[in-house]
Amino acid sequence: MAQTTVGASMSTFETLGQENPNIREQYDEWREQAAANGEDSTDWDAFRDHVMAIGAPDPGMAPPDDFVGEEWRAENPDWEARYAGR
Repeated sequence: MAQTTVGASMSTFETLGQENPNIREQYDEWREQAAANGEDSTDWDAFRDHVMAIGAPDPGMAPPDDFVGEEWRAENPDWEARYAGR
């Protein structure tokens, strides 16, 4: 899958769903569990590790464009920088 930088010509949950139809549900469940455990529910690398650990296809090094909302991104530029260029 061709991924460049966060927010630029990337995958979405919809496109990732072509290889893993359950990815959105997996993310929703993982995000709730991460938040309940006091972990970062916006950590793409942790979510990616989780997905692969349960035997689902690797969703790629960079988060999909819709992994976090635009408003949240604007308020957290360090998150954007963390995944840029992957």
